[in-house]
Amino acid sequence: MRRADLADVLRWRQASHVAKWFPSAEAVSMETIEIRYGPRIDGEAATRMFVVEAEGSPVGFLQDYRIRDHPEFAVLAPDPDAVGVDYAIGEVDWLRRGIGLRMLDTWSREAPRAYPDATMLFAAPDHRNLASRRLLVNAGFVEGVWFDEPQADGSIATLVGHSRAVASVLG
Repeated sequence: MRRADLADVLRWRQASHVAKWFPSAEAVSMETIEIRYGPRIDGEAATRMFVVEAEGSPVGFLQDYRIRDHPEFAVLAPDPDAVGVDYAIGEVDWLRRGIGLRMLDTWSREAPRAYPDATMLFAAPDHRNLASRRLLVNAGFVEGVWFDEPQADGSIATLVGHSRAVASVLG
């Protein structure tokens, strides 16, 4: 991802099918997007950012990070050395067309190269996000612990942890 992609990220984050899974204490604007994602893109944060493309066009984004680099999450995940992933398909026309499964499959094979000592991949969508939970199971993740996470807007989200052993990806 490059800073030039942030306009797409803003549009996707504002889309109703994405916004409901990213509660925020303030309105999502180009300024808030730049503050949140700019340091990651610039390599000043441990989180890696990617644009998801289909047929040469940007359709969503994915970010990954070592769980232990985020102490507030490390106590919630089954393995603090796991690689966490968050993602969104922002373009409505690309929902339910298999791009999410291809995205997670590609990422699951690539992430262990970037994090060679990782033994686990981890994602934790909101418990109400049935599409994301189905996607993770179809991508080889196993549903696990449910936990509550305080959100920036003061609400509490109940998330469902999904894990995939790196060994199952690399064979």
